[in-house]
Amino acid sequence: MPEQEGSIQKQVPAKKRISKLELAKYDTTPLYYYTEKDSLNRVTVLKEIGKEIYLVAGRYSKFEDDSRLYTPLTEEEKGEVEKQLRMGRKDALISFL
Repeated sequence: MPEQEGSIQKQVPAKKRISKLELAKYDTTPLYYYTEKDSLNRVTVLKEIGKEIYLVAGRYSKFEDDSRLYTPLTEEEKGEVEKQLRMGRKDALISFL
């Protein structure tokens, strides 16, 4: 009988979805940031049209039906991206998908 107590299972975070309708309220050109943990895969940040409101979507995963799927960030990565985004945008509203 194999030991299950000592085994470590890596949990894969569920993908987060943004619909095409919701994407329409953001600028067509997103911002991209990189984190220390994963400097190869960029993090997508969407800016609401005409406002200083940003949505940190995460890492783009794929397009599905009428939505885009993103892999969420860890708490550490969220802090890192928020810090980068705040440079020059002190009063911006920032949220995470």
